[in-house]
Amino acid sequence: MKRSRRAMRRVVLYRMFDILEQSYGIDVNREEFVGDRMSLHEIDAALAFKSDSRLDELRGALERLDDGSFGVCIGCKTEIDWKLLDKEPARRMCEKCEKEYNRSSSEYVEAHSLQ
Repeated sequence: MKRSRRAMRRVVLYRMFDILEQSYGIDVNREEFVGDRMSLHEIDAALAFKSDSRLDELRGALERLDDGSFGVCIGCKTEIDWKLLDKEPARRMCEKCEKEYNRSSSEYVEAHSLQ
């Protein structure tokens, strides 16, 4: 079942909040952060000065939700399975393209490590 943009935004924000709480001990109310009560600017303020690739990826997912490109594979431009997005909301590739990318990357590393 496909989720609404609003539901996926909550999934992304829950993941983001969990990282902020566990790694940085932020002092923000979970429901305010996850609900539609905080603007992107306020979320950015909570993320300020936190160098964490997981947060960067989730921030990118929020931008894709806003611009309409969320859930579209950057490789083949098809929709990414929503079950995968529930597990990994920052995902940018479908399973097929990710497998191909990983296979190509490992072949590249193997070829260059033989030299």
